[in-house]
Amino acid sequence: MAEKTAARAQARTELYWTVPYVAVVVFAVAMLVLVWVLQRQETEVQRNAIARDVQWAEQTMRLHMQGTEEFLTQMARDLAAGSLDLDNFQLRANQHIANNPQLINLVWVEPGEVVRWSAPFDTTDWLAGDVLTSTQTVAFFRAREIGRPTYGDPYVNPRGEAVLELYVPVRHGRRFIGAMVGVYSIDRIVRHLVPSWFSEKYRLALIGPRGDTLAVNSSVQALDESVAYAVALDPPANGLMLRATAFRTVGAIPRALPTIMIVGLSVLMLWSLWLLRSHMRRRVRVEKERDRLFNLSLDILSILSADGTFRRCNPAFERLLGYPAQQMPGRPLLDFVHDDDIVATIEQLRLLANGKPVSFENRCRCADGRYKWLVWSINPVSEEQLFYAVAHDITGRKATEEALRAESAFRRAMEESVVTGLRAIDLTGRIIYANPAFCRMVGLSADELVGAMPPFPYWPEEDIPRCQHNLDVTLAGQAPASGFEMKVLRKSGERLDARFYLSPLIDGSGKQTGWMASVTDITEPKRVRAALEAAHKRFEAVLDGLDSAVFVADARSDEILYANRAFMALHGFDVVGRRARAVTQPQPELGDYRVDPRKLQPADVPMELFDDELRNPLSGHWYHVREQATRWVDGRVVRMGIATDITDRRQMEEMSRQQEERLQRTARLVTMGEMASTLAHELNQPLAAISNYAMGCVKRMESGDYRQDEVLAAMQKASFQAERAGKIIRRIRDFVRKSEPRRAPVALDDVVDDALGFAEIDARKAAVRVRRDIAPNLPPVYADRIMIEQVLLNLVKNGMDAMADTPDDCRVLTLSARLVREGLVEVSVADRGHGIRDEDAERLFTPFFTTKSEGMGMGLNICRSIIEFHDGRLWTEANPEGGTVFRFTLPVEIAGERTIRSA
Repeated sequence: MAEKTAARAQARTELYWTVPYVAVVVFAVAMLVLVWVLQRQETEVQRNAIARDVQWAEQTMRLHMQGTEEFLTQMARDLAAGSLDLDNFQLRANQHIANNPQLINLVWVEPGEVVRWSAPFDTTDWLAGDVLTSTQTVAFFRAREIGRPTYGDPYVNPRGEAVLELYVPVRHGRRFIGAMVGVYSIDRIVRHLVPSWFSEKYRLALIGPRGDTLAVNSSVQALDESVAYAVALDPPANGLMLRATAFRTVGAIPRALPTIMIVGLSVLMLWSLWLLRSHMRRRVRVEKERDRLFNLSLDILSILSADGTFRRCNPAFERLLGYPAQQMPGRPLLDFVHDDDIVATIEQLRLLANGKPVSFENRCRCADGRYKWLVWSINPVSEEQLFYAVAHDITGRKATEEALRAESAFRRAMEESVVTGLRAIDLTGRIIYANPAFCRMVGLSADELVGAMPPFPYWPEEDIPRCQHNLDVTLAGQAPASGFEMKVLRKSGERLDARFYLSPLIDGSGKQTGWMASVTDITEPKRVRAALEAAHKRFEAVLDGLDSAVFVADARSDEILYANRAFMALHGFDVVGRRARAVTQPQPELGDYRVDPRKLQPADVPMELFDDELRNPLSGHWYHVREQATRWVDGRVVRMGIATDITDRRQMEEMSRQQEERLQRTARLVTMGEMASTLAHELNQPLAAISNYAMGCVKRMESGDYRQDEVLAAMQKASFQAERAGKIIRRIRDFVRKSEPRRAPVALDDVVDDALGFAEIDARKAAVRVRRDIAPNLPPVYADRIMIEQVLLNLVKNGMDAMADTPDDCRVLTLSARLVREGLVEVSVADRGHGIRDEDAERLFTPFFTTKSEGMGMGLNICRSIIEFHDGRLWTEANPEGGTVFRFTLPVEIAGERTIRSA
């Protein structure tokens, strides 16, 4: 199919080239016939000849113009049908222009008034991408509106040549897709659309709509104005007039001259056509090869105008930068250049403007926003005011160069910044490389080291045999993997310890060229290791000298990793490696730990696991055991335990507790002794009343004059007084009896009543008013009733003693109680006495310190011990009204029970 299509195209091409030959022959024959006829009728029609000649000339022009209209109409149909491409257009247009010399251009204009195709290829008047002028736009729109060929008004182009344009609309269905434009040279119309004999007889002129002469065929010979004729030229029928004026003849023209001229011109035309055909074939072939090279080039090929804007680009522009080549004409090169490269690019464009070819590199922006490196080679063509440019993508090369530079800089920086010395020797032992770290280590420069042969300048004289031996072992390939430890002599004479690690030096081809040594200064590590060993020995000596048993056990496996001498003395000297729970007593149960040690991770430590006192069930000794989770030297989690024997301390504490209980009981007895006379008077009243009531009843019963209700009332009163006396005696007995502390829920109101009952008589004697301010609905406190009574009685008595010198109307003692927060009751005893000095307040609760002349200094100390035993706190404050306020706190029943359960 492709071969048939090519054959048909070749046949059409041959036909196109044959038609001009036939036309020339036909034209020559017609001219000969016409000359023969004219010569026969010359005498008869001389006067009418010019009219006929002019009409004939006008018809000839019309026929040629109609032929061009048909040709453009056919090309418009082919373009609308999609069967006309650029190459076919160029071929057909050039052929038609060659056959019609009055035509200077054939053009396809798109609907946007932009030139798409133009012929011939080398024209400079109509270039692809040019926009129609305002004069051309009128005819363009008129052709689009009326839908048929339209001629524009004649005008003079930039080259000073009068032209006439024919616009043939191109429509695909009802859609307007542009216009085919034929550009006539008016001068060529006059010269080429009439035969030569016509020009010899007449001066033919084209007159414009304004009466101006646009073109004439000749202005040499004299004219005979009496023989002239003008006719309107249709087409284009836009005011153009064709006017012919006969030349003045001197004599008869030889009859054979026209025939000779016609034949000669025909031969010349045929020869010219043959030459033109050969030239066009070569030109089309060259243009095809050039376009193929332009379109298939992998590099960017482009044409730029003198101002740096693109005129034409090949498809490689889209492949490399992503911009369609059709969109590039009219866009400046600088729009795509990276901001950092604009200045350099402008300098190169200035050189181009001066006519100098340039080659430079810059970064151009792609359609996706990335930048690519391009190397441009641009040559200017001054006469055309154009630049021909070739751009090659070097992004990969630039990236490789940048990577090589970065790697080289990184290697250089690494060699200069590494603290490990590097030294390379060849297979003969000669030093071929030393990095800065090695030079600093030995105190010598690289120039002093490179090229040196053994013995090397950094070998100490006393170690030269050993150093030589190590070098021989290295060259023999028998250097140990752990390296050599050697002494190194610095240039200053200082000696240091270094370790040399050897490895083969392999080049790029895989061949060994020497040995590379990494040298590490181990002087300080050796000193630190020695110091650590000494510190470890001291640490073990300290731990072994402790009386406390210390051990470390793995948190998961419970394996003992370390034990000091005290621990091994208790549990055996073979405990290391055994399980801690199998050999250690006492030992907390897993439930006693705050968290399960076996589940701890290294990130969770250090953590306190246990801190309490335990009793050895076998020996009966008490130990304060404290265990903490920490990280061992190898990173795993371990339990570190310390057990301190506190048996003696526990015994001392027990003795102290018993002594304090006896002291508290003694204090209560002393209090009762001080209150003996008061209590005797208090008991005397109910006993005297009982005696009186009993004697009265006896006398009435003996006299027989009594009423039963009166006797019953007296006996009831006696019974009440007996109960009163019994209550006082029972209260005293409970207060002073020896008993173990026993905490239980107690109503605070009852405790306050009992305490005030003891102090009521002394209060009346001292003229002190006791004010009770107990908050309603107080919860029971969790306390020992007798001990709290002792505290309250002691504080009340101290308050009354402090107000001995206070005026009678100011002797007020306030005892209050309130709930300060959930689970805690605060009790306060406020007096209005002389107060406590600041220096005495600091020692107020110190044993044997008192501010009273007859005091023992134990009351407040005992009170504080009692309150602390009840998980409370006792303190003093200054009374704003004068005097002192003693406050203490007690837990309520619920809080106390919670404390007992948690314990």
